[in-house]
Amino acid sequence: PPEISGGVILSGSGFSAAVGIICAAGAIIVLGGWGRVTARAYGGGLAALAGFGIAAGSMVATAADIIVVLLGLQIMAISAYVLVWSTGTPASTEAAVKYFVQGSVATGLLVLGIVILLGLYPGSSSLVAIRQAMGDDTGAHVTTAFVLIAAAFSFKMGAFPFHSWTLDVLETAPPHFAALLAGLPKFAAVVAMFIVIPRSVFAGLPAELLAGVLGAVAVLSMAFGATGGLLQASYTRMLAYSGVAHAGYALAGVAAGATAMTPTAVLAGSYALSAAAVFLAAGAFSAARPGWDGSVRGLAGIGRERPLLGIAVVVALLSLTGIPLTAGFWGKFLVFGLALDMGLWWLAAAGVAASVVSFGYYGAILRALYFESPPPAAAAGEVRGTDGAAEAVAVTLSLAVLALGVLPLITGLGPLLETLTFGHR
Repeated sequence: PPEISGGVILSGSGFSAAVGIICAAGAIIVLGGWGRVTARAYGGGLAALAGFGIAAGSMVATAADIIVVLLGLQIMAISAYVLVWSTGTPASTEAAVKYFVQGSVATGLLVLGIVILLGLYPGSSSLVAIRQAMGDDTGAHVTTAFVLIAAAFSFKMGAFPFHSWTLDVLETAPPHFAALLAGLPKFAAVVAMFIVIPRSVFAGLPAELLAGVLGAVAVLSMAFGATGGLLQASYTRMLAYSGVAHAGYALAGVAAGATAMTPTAVLAGSYALSAAAVFLAAGAFSAARPGWDGSVRGLAGIGRERPLLGIAVVVALLSLTGIPLTAGFWGKFLVFGLALDMGLWWLAAAGVAASVVSFGYYGAILRALYFESPPPAAAAGEVRGTDGAAEAVAVTLSLAVLALGVLPLITGLGPLLETLTFGHR
């Protein structure tokens, strides 16, 4: 891929597309929860915080300066802490505090890595300037900075063993904010991680080191996310484990090197759209069944009661699995295929195996939606309700996932890959 240039913010087709994905998806997700947000006394403030987080994600995904990366990540994090807390339950408050404490540790790791770089190569915080000053230096100090910064990014992505915040946060946050937090920060962090590690600062490190360290975290994340979800009864916590597995798929792309940036962006972008759809669906489910306890079993038969919502969830879950005719298939196909080309067959094998295993819990949701009898109260019609905005946005996002899965069969993959080519101009 073309080398990035100096400055503060990067531009070009891929970076513009990344900003477009973050802003457009963020805006439509906020609209999906608009009724719930505006019903609260401080809803305007929460909407503003969500907007700040979306803007910070755009900044992170296009930053060419290590200090800008740090600031963007912190703005995203601060917004997320408050959005999680906003549920107002003891569980969400606990999750927000845990998220804050763990996020502070991750920030400390990132700052330590930056301090090492700026201490050894002073003069500029530009990623390109640091790379040029580093030259052929691959000593232990550079490796230490790499490990610290990679750990901080892995936390932001929710990868194992930095994942514990993800499970509590996505289970307890309001569904519309969980939809925002599940995928968009991950997408921004993936793009930024590529820019910082294989595309600029650490491009001189041996490829074996990058593949070994990042590949190990990727495999552990895939294994933990795929198997952990099988044991869950909660719908949103189960989907949180899916997010850990997808962090592993994305890290497999980073481990494959700079040439995997576009395929990995396709994978992370498709995950962001699909995850937003299934988390927004949780809000629609709770409106349809006010007594829903959040369990998968409690969704029995709701796919037949809400046909459009049920189909939207099916499409999004198939995309998360990586089934053909969905955007998620192309993301995994490109990343795993490139891993094979790079000789990292073990990463591709782990990704395929994790995808197959994860269908066990996606399938449990599908079975509940269509093949199990609804609870007696729901069957008797004692509870009724609808969240039209959440349902409409979930359907819209699933249609986008389906369109992006079918379109390459008509036009080929060229237009999609060209749109997300991360060259700088």
